[in-house]
Amino acid sequence: MQKALINILSSIKPSLHTPFALMDKYGRRVFGDEFKKNCRKAAVRLGGAEYHLAADLPSAQLKDFCLLLEKVANGMFEEKLIAYVLGKNVEIEDFPFPCGLMAIKNEAHFDFKPLVRKLFEEGFDAKLEDMLLLIIPAGNIDELKEAGRALYETLSEEFPTRILIGIGGIASCREGLALALEEAKKAMAFAWPLKTGVIFYPEMELERLLSFLPGKNLREFVGQIASKLKKLDGDALTTIRAVLDCNLNMAEAARKLYIHRNTLMYRLDKIHEQTGLDIRNFHDAVKMEIYLLLDRLNKSFGDGN
Repeated sequence: MQKALINILSSIKPSLHTPFALMDKYGRRVFGDEFKKNCRKAAVRLGGAEYHLAADLPSAQLKDFCLLLEKVANGMFEEKLIAYVLGKNVEIEDFPFPCGLMAIKNEAHFDFKPLVRKLFEEGFDAKLEDMLLLIIPAGNIDELKEAGRALYETLSEEFPTRILIGIGGIASCREGLALALEEAKKAMAFAWPLKTGVIFYPEMELERLLSFLPGKNLREFVGQIASKLKKLDGDALTTIRAVLDCNLNMAEAARKLYIHRNTLMYRLDKIHEQTGLDIRNFHDAVKMEIYLLLDRLNKSFGDGN
């Protein structure tokens, strides 16, 4: 992506009025002026990569100049990256194919960018609507899924919010990148805000199957289960979702909810008493999972049949 970055720097350099040079991690000058004397250097992250910037400036001014350059150049780079992914009339000659795409969303709208950039030094990120897109080098879907799961665990530990990561697949060309984005967005549409964790659209067979049900049948089933859940409070519904997300692993669900396992068992007993549904039982868990999916689909496609 260095060519795209250099084009951006070339367009803004005349307005900066400050001679500077940009060097890659090997110390090679890739852009800017050639200095005959030693200059101060500072690390900068531009276009998803780490560089060193050299300029004949005092330390404080050099720091401010780096921040300014990062803000302006990265803003333009992000706009170009989004346009490229969306298939608009923008070219990025040295795009790093093959790559994998993830879409990251969180309920509290935390800014994940700084941490994501530390974790993926060779990745590119950009904000699209209410999602953070992350594009990383990846040769196969298993590698991408593993990276997604590791990212989810790290973000969950650092940020107290519901987090969902949609995996869009591997792209080996620009058309594949656009398809990966569409798959990630579809996964988000089906799963948010009910699910957390990492989801991959081609593996969402149940969700896709249920989306074809007639709206009348959808609403009827949802109404039946909803009548049983009307006495439950927010904590109970959060508990149900956590247990389902953890595949009925009670120890993992308790950790996710930051409660003792005995407290979780008490909550589930109370839910069973109030609704007649025991989600520790496989059949009741399936009913609840389908209900939550249908409720989401009913809200998303309620104007259907």
